[in-house]
Amino acid sequence: MNRVFPVEIQSFHSIKELDSFVDIYIAWYEGILRDYNQYLGELLRKPDGSKDEELLKKLSENMKQEQETKKQSKKDKKSESSSSENWFSFKGLMFSANSKTIAEIYFEAIDVVKKNYDRLKEVKALIEELQKLGFDTGLIYSIYFVGGVPQKIYIEKESGVRPVYRVEVNLSTAPPMMEVPADKADAEGNNSKNQQAAQA
Repeated sequence: MNRVFPVEIQSFHSIKELDSFVDIYIAWYEGILRDYNQYLGELLRKPDGSKDEELLKKLSENMKQEQETKKQSKKDKKSESSSSENWFSFKGLMFSANSKTIAEIYFEAIDVVKKNYDRLKEVKALIEELQKLGFDTGLIYSIYFVGGVPQKIYIEKESGVRPVYRVEVNLSTAPPMMEVPADKADAEGNNSKNQQAAQA
């Protein structure tokens, strides 16, 4: 597995199996954190961001600027431009043409990834506690994952009798044609010739 699904339900037959699965997700998040942090570092080392004036003009003409939708609690505070001034809203999606905002995106993404990563580490510790409490043998764990992080766990006893499946195949063909032995066929042929001669 090389990625985390947004929503997933998985069943595990042991704590060890669940623990191994969580380790895979932890490793995935570690890789994402490493890649995003590296790219963010490269972005921050670049000179000050540029603006595409043509794109900004198009955005301002067709979209609502984010700062207009927010109430300003202190009108006298008009110092430097806030990051919201770089964003435009269009039907619930945010748009920007200022190159500084890509760093904002990575900061936000890293924050989400870090929260999920930390939560997975906590879940791993909880799994170890469950094992100590004796929640291991003969149980099935059905787990609801969101973004690779367990949200809910349903535990049930594993049935001792496994279902047995039987496959029955019935093949039918047309009844075979009866073969007449050669000597009998000759006798029947001679009899029909004799009958025809008698009739003549």
